[in-house]
Amino acid sequence: MLTKVHRELEKMLDAREKAFKIQRSIVPLCAQAIRDIQKEKYGPAEKSLKKIKGLIKKVELLLKNYPDMLYAVLGAGYQEYAELSIFLSYVKKRKLPKIDVPPRFYLLGLGDAIGELKREGMSLLSKHKLKEAERLKEELEDLYYEFSKKTYPNSLVPGLKPKQDAMRRVLNDYNDSIHSHKMTR
Repeated sequence: MLTKVHRELEKMLDAREKAFKIQRSIVPLCAQAIRDIQKEKYGPAEKSLKKIKGLIKKVELLLKNYPDMLYAVLGAGYQEYAELSIFLSYVKKRKLPKIDVPPRFYLLGLGDAIGELKREGMSLLSKHKLKEAERLKEELEDLYYEFSKKTYPNSLVPGLKPKQDAMRRVLNDYNDSIHSHKMTR
């Protein structure tokens, strides 16, 4: 009996190691795609997004027989993918995308995307595009309201409350920057 148990655990370990190897490539790809968006290189960002989606599907397939490992292995990948998808969609279309990630990771990715969108707003301010920066601030306030109107237990959405608090500070800083920009004009 123990031979069978060990054999099964070895298969699980092998699947886990292969999945982690793939997952480790997702985060840097997301980071590069976000930098591409910041530089208005949307084509490469969209290409990366498709590649990342494929990598996520590959990990999901590897772990299909071990669903209890999925979030532990792919959680960071889901969250980064959600952040990237939301950031790209919002920059290009001013709307949130529909993507196939577990709800907790969508919500956490949204929190991170708000921070990236604030950077977009700061870029607008540096280009003296005050009206656009103010419009984006209003949109971010609306997103933040939706993001933070509910709280969930940490066991359901780990790290949500600290992220909500951090995003409030990010938006307050952005608002202060807009106010300072107005005062110097």
